[in-house]
Amino acid sequence: MSGNRCGDRRPPFVIYHAFGLSRSFFSFLAGLYLLAQQHASSPQSFSDGSGFRPPTSSAPAPHTPAPVIEHSNPVSPPGSRLNLTLAGNELRYQAAVRERRTLIEKFGGPDAVAFPEPHTASYTLWDLYGPAFSCPFPVYRVGTMGDGGKWVCGLERATHHPNCVIYSMGVERQSSFEQEVLRQSKDCQVYGFDFSVSQWGPELLADTEVNDRAHFFPYKIGAVDNHEVTPKQYSLQGIMKELGHDFIDIWKVCAPPCPIHPPIDIEGSEFAALSAVIESFKGKPLPFGQMQIEIHLNFGPDYVKTIGAFDKVRLVGFFLFLFQIQSLSELTTRINPSQWWTMLEDAGLRPFWTELNLLDVNVIRRGPFVGEWSFINIRGRHPLVDDRLPDYP
Repeated sequence: MSGNRCGDRRPPFVIYHAFGLSRSFFSFLAGLYLLAQQHASSPQSFSDGSGFRPPTSSAPAPHTPAPVIEHSNPVSPPGSRLNLTLAGNELRYQAAVRERRTLIEKFGGPDAVAFPEPHTASYTLWDLYGPAFSCPFPVYRVGTMGDGGKWVCGLERATHHPNCVIYSMGVERQSSFEQEVLRQSKDCQVYGFDFSVSQWGPELLADTEVNDRAHFFPYKIGAVDNHEVTPKQYSLQGIMKELGHDFIDIWKVCAPPCPIHPPIDIEGSEFAALSAVIESFKGKPLPFGQMQIEIHLNFGPDYVKTIGAFDKVRLVGFFLFLFQIQSLSELTTRINPSQWWTMLEDAGLRPFWTELNLLDVNVIRRGPFVGEWSFINIRGRHPLVDDRLPDYP
């Protein structure tokens, strides 16, 4: 019936007009309402001192979360582009951690072999520890192709500022990485530490335009300072104190036996140095912006004889990071690698790149048991996480 208002089929704009509201004004009010609803339902953010504030997630945490770090100099503003990028990267990384745990259980749990025999499984240990965090800046390979080069996050941003400091632990016999870093930035000083060689590699020695900013020390690296032995042993903290440094922009670590060296048993000293610095900075941001590290599983023919066979090597419980293991019993007591990896994660380190080092495959015809890893430190105040710092030309 024409008098029935409930059955009124007039177009909406006629109804709005009847109430004295224009269509555009009604849309404006609706937009404000939706915006208010979205703001009210959005999760609160927190600051962990990382330079960004990732939104909370309802998914269960894969392991004990990293400690909350409060400081008086909060870095990137919550709504900045860098902050939002890092927050999204962290959410994706935590999802990858959960998937890792699921896959480990799927493949048999901690007792699964690290490198299954051919045609027996579709995974290797390397597949489970992927670089699931994205560097928020361009990533470049610095140094020669093949063994020696490293993948670096935001090279220009990380190094183009006054007093840039690069540490290189494990110089080996070639220094293309250090040479290229110095050529890319006129402000950087590179400090090398290696007791097994006496000088930089030929690339850097021959480059007189930059080698005056390269400084070599025949030091052995360890968890504590011990200057009574030969060669002298230094902790990372001891070196930084001696040289007057409070922050390292790029820390390159080669874990001997480096592929070019003859095997040298230094008892995993670089690992000990890394563990010591993480322990001493617990509750505080680590003193470096990013880390490039070689990880050796040390499964050469000599080691196969001592541990029995590859099927005795455990996937999670007995990861052979940075150690030369002499017996199976020693293998079970030296280190729990899942704890080692979690130690890096809890300290604010996130892997953003990995590359299998094929020197073992090409030269020795084994492996690949050597991996190159690059980590970004998501905590503290440094150019990779703080967009309030200036971009130097």
